[in-house]
Amino acid sequence: MTTSGAQRNSSLPVPMRTARHEPNGNVKLSLTPPQKAALVIAALGPSAAGPIIERISDDHLRAFTRAYARLQSVPKAALQGVVVEFVSQLSIVKDEINGGIENTRELLGQFFDEDGIARLMDGLDEPGGESVWKKLEQASDEDFAEYLSSQKPQLVAVVLSKLGAEQASRILDQFDTDIAGKVILCLSKPIDVKESTLQILSDTIERNFLSPMNASVGESHDPGDMIGAMMNNIMSDKREELLEFISKSAPEILQSVKKSMLTFSDIATRVPPNAIPMAIKEIELDDLLQAVKYGKENAPAASEFILGNISQRMAAQYQEQMEELKPITPKEAEAAQSSFMAVIRGFAAAGEIDLIEPLSEEEQAEALAVAEADET
Repeated sequence: MTTSGAQRNSSLPVPMRTARHEPNGNVKLSLTPPQKAALVIAALGPSAAGPIIERISDDHLRAFTRAYARLQSVPKAALQGVVVEFVSQLSIVKDEINGGIENTRELLGQFFDEDGIARLMDGLDEPGGESVWKKLEQASDEDFAEYLSSQKPQLVAVVLSKLGAEQASRILDQFDTDIAGKVILCLSKPIDVKESTLQILSDTIERNFLSPMNASVGESHDPGDMIGAMMNNIMSDKREELLEFISKSAPEILQSVKKSMLTFSDIATRVPPNAIPMAIKEIELDDLLQAVKYGKENAPAASEFILGNISQRMAAQYQEQMEELKPITPKEAEAAQSSFMAVIRGFAAAGEIDLIEPLSEEEQAEALAVAEADET
């Protein structure tokens, strides 16, 4: 099916149909549109037609296959007539071509179904090119959580899966433990949503949440990875409740969730010592001091690990500065710890440090038994 082959032979296969000689001497056969398309593709040759065929849907590819298989013999003049007709169709256009969102949808509608259109238009559903998911990055966590609290857990899970882990965890933290547990249970199972359904969902959020808000003023596929990332920024007391819920309701993802979690209390067991001086250079001093000071209450091993991996002079200096700090709420203190851990996670993501894998429940039990035996 190459161009050179079409040029060497006087004819291509085509069904025996009545040929009509045009006044200009060209031969015109009675061909169906799929047969004409098949001839054009065949004439292009494999190098030029290959990228086109790769993008043809299975249905259209089967239509092409059937059409070409039924062809018997096409004179070269008839082939040229098909090509001329194809080119002439390209020239029958308006004086100008108009782009834009609606015209793009109309154009894609000639080739794709609704799911295909929604997939290709994702991120371009609004003037300016910002998707609903991107706009939600600027939304108030409290307001959006309140909006989602009236929705079904399955729908909330879909929405959170489209957001970044940091934002999703902040929103999840706004829910009651009971609602958060139901959402996590939905997230623990594969989420398979049609693109057209996502389009309807994003349109609904745009209409019912973002538009009123604007008037008043956008990958891991492992559910354990996603839930674990969300857990990182949830208050520690609620995080423990949710982990207990997961262990009872979705135990199959518990280890994956714990593996993806990296909280302040994990520093002593999962963060290499050389990461501490690196993190201290990046984090704001106030956040560092608040994180370590509160860590003496909620994660003493982590605070000791941090102070133990810097110079004694610097550690003593930090101790003095922590004593002078004004009291803050546990939520503010844990926010400071989250800031510290965000720096650590950034190093890990960039490959600058290697995190230590968490122990499995069996390994933890064995380590505990050894420790108790040593004490005895």
